[in-house]
Amino acid sequence: MLSVYEIKLQDTRFYQEVSAEGELIGVQKGLQEECIKLLGRLLRRKFGVQPELETILQSLPNHPLEKLEDLADALLDFKAMTDLETWLKDNT
Repeated sequence: MLSVYEIKLQDTRFYQEVSAEGELIGVQKGLQEECIKLLGRLLRRKFGVQPELETILQSLPNHPLEKLEDLADALLDFKAMTDLETWLKDNT
């Protein structure tokens, strides 16, 4: 008869599924963080360091990765901070 004590938790299907899901969430979070860092660098280079830009950058972690990537594409066409603010209003 198989005892509960003879089964390693790591060998269970439940553990493996939860572990894989956690790993996927960690990868997504890391990609999001790197995207936000890059957006910050690009926006600071385009508009300079401005207090309102820092406030905007602090709000970006609330956006899904796909929206952040869309913002990266859109910022190439921005001429002023108002373009960024308008994009954020339209895409939140």
